[in-house]
Amino acid sequence: MALETASYISGLNADNPAETDGLNQADDHLKLIKSTLKASFPNVNAAVTQTPDELNKRTALVWDGTNVTYNTDMTESKLKTLANIQEPAIVAQDDGTPALFSGITAAEIKELLSISLLDAYPVGAIYTSAVSTTPATLFGGTWVPFGQGKVMVGHDTADTPDTDFVAGSTDGVVLKTGGQKTYTLLEDNIPPHSHEILTRAQNRVELFSDAQTTIREFRDTSAGGDSTVEHTDNTETTGSYPVSGSTDPFGIVQPYVVVYMWQRTA
Repeated sequence: MALETASYISGLNADNPAETDGLNQADDHLKLIKSTLKASFPNVNAAVTQTPDELNKRTALVWDGTNVTYNTDMTESKLKTLANIQEPAIVAQDDGTPALFSGITAAEIKELLSISLLDAYPVGAIYTSAVSTTPATLFGGTWVPFGQGKVMVGHDTADTPDTDFVAGSTDGVVLKTGGQKTYTLLEDNIPPHSHEILTRAQNRVELFSDAQTTIREFRDTSAGGDSTVEHTDNTETTGSYPVSGSTDPFGIVQPYVVVYMWQRTA
């Protein structure tokens, strides 16, 4: 059989040489095999150590001399992973406004930028809300209930010692507590005052002032005017609180609105 023509391994005919070929063709077949091997692997000048699996790996991109295309089973996502290409977390939309890239979440953006809602509430800050959800659930951190049953007063550096909110300090004391919800009125709390008293004309009138104002009247009951009878008159009662004989305190609570408050401790 005539010797085939082959430039590379793929052109060799595995059926050659035929059994009927003469021995004189053996040299030509050996020479053809050598030439096709050299042409197929022109740059192999050392031992090839790759395993069959490694040799069977395909290139990610294929170039046909004009265009570059993905090889079979190769995707853009796989290629980005191969090339260690990171997707942008935020992309610009057609109108120029930013948007999260597909697959990126707001939580991942916050973690990427090290943004924490706790930044707005450093340790010591007070959080106020009309719902009972603890800020530890919303922002993290450690929080404790704050100001239960109390209202807050703004710090005032203009306060002087022994006033309501400084109590002996030269400056307002942050987190100082005080005040009370009720108060029992004492005599010392009543400013000096007077009442009008209607008296009748008598022989003699004496005025005494101790725990109450007392007027004593002396009437002459004898013909000579030497014998007298003593009478005592008191002013009329005014006011309606507390009820006579009661020492119940009265409320001094200011207008208020109830909310939940916490303070961050860690």
